[in-house]
Amino acid sequence: MSSKMASTLCPDCGGEARFVGSIPDSYIFAGSILRAPLAGGGLYQCTKCGLGFRSPRLSKDALDYLYAQGSDKAWTDSIDRRPDWRIAHDWLLANIHTGAAVLDIGCFDGAFLESLAQNYRCFGIEIHPEARHRAAQRGVEIVGRDFFDLEGQFDCIVAFDVIEHVESPRRFLEFGVDHLKSGGRLLVSTGNFDSFTFRFMGSRYWYCSIAEHISFISPAWVRRQVPALGVKIEGMTFFSHANFRFRQSAKQVAANVLYRFCPRLFASLRRMGMGRIDVRRFPESIDYPPGWMSAKDHFLFVLRKA
Repeated sequence: MSSKMASTLCPDCGGEARFVGSIPDSYIFAGSILRAPLAGGGLYQCTKCGLGFRSPRLSKDALDYLYAQGSDKAWTDSIDRRPDWRIAHDWLLANIHTGAAVLDIGCFDGAFLESLAQNYRCFGIEIHPEARHRAAQRGVEIVGRDFFDLEGQFDCIVAFDVIEHVESPRRFLEFGVDHLKSGGRLLVSTGNFDSFTFRFMGSRYWYCSIAEHISFISPAWVRRQVPALGVKIEGMTFFSHANFRFRQSAKQVAANVLYRFCPRLFASLRRMGMGRIDVRRFPESIDYPPGWMSAKDHFLFVLRKA
């Protein structure tokens, strides 16, 4: 089905959405190579609430199956390599009292929570079975595999690179706030749909081409949700997903500009081995965008429950 023929109603507010552009197909999901590429569909933006989203997209059951089959190393990381983890770590220590209950949604192998274990009671939610096992070995109390099955309340809930994976970001925030104690905080980090590089590249941006990314929010979208959620924004920080030296950053800028304005030349260079992608094995990857991890295209915000 053509992406332009798919429903263009916003999955959050039901408003009409405009077509931004086609998203390239992908042969990778959650770090695992697929037998057949997943159709990229189209990128849309709601004209009412501003949410960006992929359409059409797989059902939740189909997505959950792919996540469970994903690589058990897909999101392995360390706090010294993750700017958002460092920001959140320092913020928690400065603002959340010792002994508080901290829940990490999509905790994967528990690496972030491990850095807080001496100060807080750490809980996690994770869909991948092997990652759940490794998190438990690190002392994380696993309380579920799906956020919407959660019970109980917490002093602080964190979600790094999770909200872009859910069909309804507004429902995700509502559910998170519901599971906070009075005065509790919800801390979320994700890509910024309104960042310069995202707007420059549109539907051919590396971030929205990742197959498991289906929803894209912005600071303006977050501010629109605040009145209905009964929360206030306690902080907002903008950052690059990874730190690179100038030379590496310049290469990423050049690759994306070339991809944006000279796609045929870019495809020719990719056939010659640029980007270390085997286009003979994965011919659809000829149109897949280069990464731009050095771009300042992420943001982290903190919501405080009344």
